[in-house]
Amino acid sequence: MNEIANWLSTQTEKHMVLGYGSLLSKDSRERYSNIFIQGIPVTVSGFERAWVTRSLHEKQTYVGAVANAHSKLNAQLIPTQVNPALQEREKDYRFVEVNPEALNFHLHQNNGSAPLENVLSQFTFWICETLECTQADNDYPVHQTYIDTCLSGCLEHGGIKEAERFIVHTSLWEHPRVNDRLNPKYPRAAAVNTEHLEQIDRLLSKR
Repeated sequence: MNEIANWLSTQTEKHMVLGYGSLLSKDSRERYSNIFIQGIPVTVSGFERAWVTRSLHEKQTYVGAVANAHSKLNAQLIPTQVNPALQEREKDYRFVEVNPEALNFHLHQNNGSAPLENVLSQFTFWICETLECTQADNDYPVHQTYIDTCLSGCLEHGGIKEAERFIVHTSLWEHPRVNDRLNPKYPRAAAVNTEHLEQIDRLLSKR
């Protein structure tokens, strides 16, 4: 049985959320959603990630996923209940079921001792699809601490390459951005170390 199948076989929770934004961050998940299980990297086909989710209450714009047969996005596969706390965190989205065939575990190898598909079929996979797509503007900008939270999560579980994948597989980067690192405005901001902040700045400068 391969590494992924081994990991799945230890999970008692049969629902898996495909976290592709702030849920990528272990610190943000634990502190604000009480999700303490470490996930694994996965690529999800059939969805495009873009800066299109407007939070009216928080006056910010976040990434969202929209159905697109020609796109893909990198995410973190997280075993968790779709409970009221998670639904409140994701109130600007709807939970959409994802076919296991859309999942690709690019960082892991399948040794073929047991078909991964058989194990995946025992779980239900969910992605948060944006309820209404609206691009960022000056009244609803993107905040740096939200970007930091997403990219630090990528750096944690996949290194520079995973953070680069986030940037490449996210659309509409030309948006108003507020540098709020000294006074975070994103309410679920992760604690990001200096090394990761420097790596994030280098990555974003290459865009």
